Amino acid sequence: MLRTIIVFSAFTAFLFLCEPAFAQSALFDSGTNFLTALETLLTGTWARITAIIAVVFLGFGWMSGRVSWPVAGSIIGGIILVFGATAIVDGINGAI
Repeated sequence: MLRTIIVFSAFTAFLFLCEPAFAQSALFDSGTNFLTALETLLTGTWARITAIIAVVFLGFGWMSGRVSWPVAGSIIGGIILVFGATAIVDGINGAI
């Protein structure tokens, strides 16, 4: 019983004495900054490395004769959509 009271008291103290982490305030201070960081993550270096790995696996599958045209088309189409997303949206936004 005493242990439960001590744990509850410590939890309550930590709950009321905590402060926000100021290291994260620059990224998450607004929704626009967060979404810009997310776009950079999804279309930047990380996405490029993932696309390279996908094309390498596609090549290995193609060499062994285990890739069908729909699978190859979906991988290539996905890469085109990921890296062309900015241009596609800008084109649609400019046309309206």
